[in-house]
Amino acid sequence: MKRKILQSVTRALVPAIRGRIPPSKDVAILVPLSTRAELTEEEMISMRQLQHYLGSYDKFLIAPEGLEFDFEGFQIKRFAKKFFGSAAAHGKLLGYPGFYREFYDYKFIFFYHLDSLVFSNQLKEWCETELDYIGPPWINCSDSPWVETPRVGNGGFTLLRVESALKVFRSRYRQEPVAFWLDVFTRNAPRWSIGLLEKLHQGIPKSKVLKRLLTEWHEIEDPAPNNRNNDIFWSDKAVRYLPEFRVASLEDGLRFAFEVAPRTCLEMNGGKMPFGCHAWSRYDRKFWEPHLVSNISIPDVRVGAHC
Repeated sequence: MKRKILQSVTRALVPAIRGRIPPSKDVAILVPLSTRAELTEEEMISMRQLQHYLGSYDKFLIAPEGLEFDFEGFQIKRFAKKFFGSAAAHGKLLGYPGFYREFYDYKFIFFYHLDSLVFSNQLKEWCETELDYIGPPWINCSDSPWVETPRVGNGGFTLLRVESALKVFRSRYRQEPVAFWLDVFTRNAPRWSIGLLEKLHQGIPKSKVLKRLLTEWHEIEDPAPNNRNNDIFWSDKAVRYLPEFRVASLEDGLRFAFEVAPRTCLEMNGGKMPFGCHAWSRYDRKFWEPHLVSNISIPDVRVGAHC
């Protein structure tokens, strides 16, 4: 009885997918910012590549409230500060269906983190595929020894179909209504409240509800070792909730982008350069340096924090 009530309430709160009005645009490029009021030299290199090759597309800075950026050619979407400053915070934002509804007028969103590089204008071509999700593959190598099965892939340079993403969320919450409430909790519970819940749990150690809430909070706050990163969700788990969700093959992922071991990836890709890459300065920077745009002028960045 309790489960049926929970399912009914959850289904009433999860909005339907708006399918009557099709998206009018192909793709929005999303550039997540940090809480800093300036870009580093490497972030400027990343931005220069983006402006040079993909400057004609609709582009959005994903920025925290209170931090104003003035960057020519970009629109700004602001979200609460709690969604910035760490991988865990960013993951909470990308685990929120409302984030994707902000871009419902686009077929795709293309995440371009500022440790990425792009090397050509292939974005339209990738949007014309039947894929729902594609990013740089994970392969087994010294940089990623945890990979057992090579596959797509990292979320820092990623193309995702908006409507399919929203269908995944809706299906997940209908199948697992508890997941909806846990997501609401981890997104909105103030950090100070967790200490209170832990003290309460010490007094009521057999409480399954308190244990579940605290476990969920701690796993989301430390996503990597708990297999809770957002890209793991889209690569490995989304298809559980939406069997028709189409994740790119390893071969397509290699044509799309590299991340770890770029020299190995180049060999696996038949000696051909990809559309782009992620974490270029972290994994074999010297490999990527010959491909950087040089002597290309881009608009000045004027940034500043507003109280």
